[in-house]
Amino acid sequence: MRNAFSSLFTQRALARMLPALLLLILAGCATAPPSKVGDMPVEYPTEWTADAVDEETLENVSPETYGGGWLLDFEDPVLMDLVYRAQVRNYDLQAASARLGVAEAEAFIAGADLYPQVSGGLDGTRQKQNFSAQGFGDAIQSSTFNNYRLTANVSWELDVWGRVRDGQSAAIGDAQAAAADLQGARQSLAANTATLWFNTIEARLQLELAENTWDSFEKTTRSIQRRFESGVSPALDLRLSKAQTASALAAVELRKNNLDSSKRDLEVLLGDYPAGTIEAAPDLPDLNQPVPVGLPSELLERRPDLIAAERRLASTDKRITEAKKAFLPAISLTGSYGTTSTQLENLLDNSFSVWSIAGNLLQPIFQGGRLTGALERARAAALEALANYGQSALDAFNEVEKALASERFLDSRLEALHVASIENAAAEETAWQRYERGLTDIITVLESQRRAFESHSAYIEARNLRLINRVNLYLALGGDFGPTPDQVVATVNTPFSSEQFPSPESTKETSKE
Repeated sequence: MRNAFSSLFTQRALARMLPALLLLILAGCATAPPSKVGDMPVEYPTEWTADAVDEETLENVSPETYGGGWLLDFEDPVLMDLVYRAQVRNYDLQAASARLGVAEAEAFIAGADLYPQVSGGLDGTRQKQNFSAQGFGDAIQSSTFNNYRLTANVSWELDVWGRVRDGQSAAIGDAQAAAADLQGARQSLAANTATLWFNTIEARLQLELAENTWDSFEKTTRSIQRRFESGVSPALDLRLSKAQTASALAAVELRKNNLDSSKRDLEVLLGDYPAGTIEAAPDLPDLNQPVPVGLPSELLERRPDLIAAERRLASTDKRITEAKKAFLPAISLTGSYGTTSTQLENLLDNSFSVWSIAGNLLQPIFQGGRLTGALERARAAALEALANYGQSALDAFNEVEKALASERFLDSRLEALHVASIENAAAEETAWQRYERGLTDIITVLESQRRAFESHSAYIEARNLRLINRVNLYLALGGDFGPTPDQVVATVNTPFSSEQFPSPESTKETSKE
């Protein structure tokens, strides 16, 4: 009867406590820290100071050309395939993805203390006791007995002040920063792939130019050799021509080395063995899409590095409040329920049940300055995060401004080099014709050949630099010229969830547990 009454009392008490427990559990759900963009010391400019193209240039450009992603601007399907391969196989990107998994797991762990901690135990002891038996000659008697215990223990720190929730919120912000870091790594990898691809194509074009130049110098040397043997040209002309031919051959070997290095660097970026066997495209792509005038500076808000810096700054605010609340008393509940018996088969019998419920309040009084030091550390970390964000913003503005200015300078330089290349080629032809007629000396011919080679080589280099600068501009803007930010922006000010931050399988298994 007594056991039945005790069981009924326990059930009624649990029924009354259940609504309060549910409210506490629901109140324990943490969200990401609020955005700190509005409190930044660096203001966004209303417009860029360097505009690459005027409005007249844009009249014949369809807006649809802005909507396909920045890789589509180069109209190079091989480049698209290389970027895809790099995204799948690059080891640095896999490491960044793993770091995101670590941050997700840390955010999951940080919220574990919001919920009751339940554990089970099974104990078994065998004990011998000695005692003196009166009246039996004070002989020592002993007895041996067993004791078994089956228990379920519950402990729960009530997060009354929100200290644990602040810690979890800060961890969520760190996970969001890691997600932005991963997005930035993807963008940087795509940009590096495009840059190495264009460098490889340029190296091939430079090698072809060097080989054609060497072949042209060889023909010139053979012609001068015949003229020397005929007594028309002096030995000095022949020696100068041979020297320039040898220099052209050295340039060919240099270009071969550059092409081989570019191929191997690209293969490593793709996650392949650096065998130097990848084939470069026959020519560099053209840029058909101009930079629109008046790009909004808000495009920078989608830059992953700025998003990561802002998330880390927001997390430091939560770390400060977490450190402050550590000075407040901690309230916790503990309880256990189980059975104990000297017979193992009685452990599942409610007649042998035992239980206990306890509550405690722990107020920190003196810890040698640990709590004060933790608070000062959190404040210092917040100042560091604020300074890092300000510097990141200035670096972002600088990168965009320089890329926009370089766009205009490189266009003008490319046009001038194109004219110089044409004129030097024509001058080379004219100089040779005059030399054959005896109207000029060999120095003029050799100089015109050298200038023709150098101007054409500089023209190829300028074409590549213009492509790389466009890649850098896209990277500085965090995407193409379209107004739609990348998906990573959606992680700001949103609660943590596994769908939002895809993690490795190990992290998913940990979350399920």
